[in-house]
Amino acid sequence: MITRRRFLVGLGGATVALPWLESLHGRSVRAGGRPRPVFVALVRSGNGVAQRIGGSSPEPEQFWPRETGMLTREVLAVTNADRATSELADYASRIVMIRGAHRPFGTPECGHAESIPQCLTAQRNTGGDGNAPLALGESIDWRIARELTPGTEPMTLMAGPRSAYIAEALSWRGPRERASAERSPRQMYMRLMGLSAAPPEVQRRIAERRASVNDLVREQMQALLARRELGSRDRQRLVQHFEAIRDTEVRTMACELDPAAATAVGAIEDVHGNDVRVEVVRRHMDVIALAASCRVRAVATLQIGEGNDQTQYEIDGSRLPRFHWISHRIYADGSEGEPIPDAVTLHHKVDRLQLRLFRYLLDRLDAYPSAHEEGRTLLDDSLAVWFNDLGNGPPHSGDNTPWILAGGAGGMLRTGRYIDLGGRTYNVVLNTILTLAGVRKADGSYVDDFGDPELRRGLVDEILAS
Repeated sequence: MITRRRFLVGLGGATVALPWLESLHGRSVRAGGRPRPVFVALVRSGNGVAQRIGGSSPEPEQFWPRETGMLTREVLAVTNADRATSELADYASRIVMIRGAHRPFGTPECGHAESIPQCLTAQRNTGGDGNAPLALGESIDWRIARELTPGTEPMTLMAGPRSAYIAEALSWRGPRERASAERSPRQMYMRLMGLSAAPPEVQRRIAERRASVNDLVREQMQALLARRELGSRDRQRLVQHFEAIRDTEVRTMACELDPAAATAVGAIEDVHGNDVRVEVVRRHMDVIALAASCRVRAVATLQIGEGNDQTQYEIDGSRLPRFHWISHRIYADGSEGEPIPDAVTLHHKVDRLQLRLFRYLLDRLDAYPSAHEEGRTLLDDSLAVWFNDLGNGPPHSGDNTPWILAGGAGGMLRTGRYIDLGGRTYNVVLNTILTLAGVRKADGSYVDDFGDPELRRGLVDEILAS
């Protein structure tokens, strides 16, 4: 049977959440004038981007389009083909690029460690050592989960090493309460499907890809598909949903297998390793898209790399120096060291890679049909956000930190635009994200006061659909 939370419950405690089925539940109603909740995915990259900040900057602009205004595929793919943001050309009409956002507070001890906690909190941070300060407020992912899906937590994910000098610092339950991030896509998938408490044999069979969660709920699945009142559109959505579950298993279960099984299937042996960093990002994104499709969570965060991302990315067949070194332009984490040849170009290549990864998430969301409107996709129902906690490489400025919003947010986001905030602090971006997600103040008005109370209130009004 379908429970109130729209789950199929099967053997071993497995649970499969279902997409919204209009045939069985009726069309969703925006009760009390409140908007339909929107799934939000928040993806962070580090170390700044290869952009020009200030008229005296010695480095060329390689990130932003040449002019603000309307975005089209031609604008990004042709006019600005040399810029990193051209990687998103296929989604030009469905994104908003925001330049000119300013970090709210200074970073007297460590630009990396003290910038990341501000990204989703817009709060001061203090306490802990210089490499591990604590945010003094909750982050928007916890606000979204608390208000839109009470009783659930955000998906807090990271693609990075098991431990690091500056580790995860993106998600905060509340003041001084850091949320630890799950590094394993497999483990997050198992939790989403209710398999964490399943018998070890069940977990092992699924991990080795000799069984699927679909197999554990097959009887209930077939009974649901056989219901006469199920419309053809909902039937198609269900079939695609079950196929996506199996596809996600095939992708994510390759992230952690014993060495023998790993050799047999060419699987990833260690999700913490440098060489699998990019694949782990993609697998996390697979799980995020699946969670969005069945609305088992309201929001997800994904931190790519540690605070000062030390990943050695492989691009064009070559392994690059540590990305943090590239962002400093020297073979060192500090201010002195041997120069890295062509470091600015290497940084630009990493920027392109980061935006290709974000595009992968958009592809995955766009592969699912909309739960609410024929001819549209899950991306239209969702909001995907990419940002960097720093503006550039040296000197890791807090000016012009980049933000890119994608998707339709259920029709509330005015897309195909590239705007300049003119130096406003990015709490206004967070207010806008909360509003697009469906969060409202107690009186039903848009959220305009998230973050430190000393910050100027407001939203990015020009990207909100009237």
